[in-house]
Amino acid sequence: MLQAKDLLEHASRLLIPKSKEVDWRRAVSASYYAVFHLLTGAVASQVSPVIPVGLQGRTRRVLEHRAMKTAMRPFLSKGSFHQYSNALHVPCAFSDDLRELSEAFGELQDARHLADYDVADLQGTVDLSWATDCVDKARRVFAAWDRAKSSEAATLFLAAMIFDAKWAK
Repeated sequence: MLQAKDLLEHASRLLIPKSKEVDWRRAVSASYYAVFHLLTGAVASQVSPVIPVGLQGRTRRVLEHRAMKTAMRPFLSKGSFHQYSNALHVPCAFSDDLRELSEAFGELQDARHLADYDVADLQGTVDLSWATDCVDKARRVFAAWDRAKSSEAATLFLAAMIFDAKWAK
């Protein structure tokens, strides 16, 4: 099974100073996907049992990139988080780590779109420095998740990745 940490290591290995733009673009993309797979794995572990085999994998497949980014919006500030958790009648403490993670997820997703889809000359944007910044940001996400993952807010965060759009009903 594809492991998030393996994608992050792969992204790191692509950070070669005398490399080509394609490698730096792939490093940016792999950085985002490392974070995406870190979170989809955490969601699947929270909501799906390991038996029957394959259920967690199917759970991961239902998660959508844009919907995840949208679901993270309430976690970007203390005020919006408290409004969100109170409206759901699930009050819990705000997490700076989840704020950092949510912000970085959106930034990495935008960077991946540039790296993967914008083949035009980005006037120096696609370089080793940009790729390194993205890989470093992904590393910070992994660290933030390690600190936050056992909190009540993290449980709500993971549930939001699947149920956020449904909770408005």
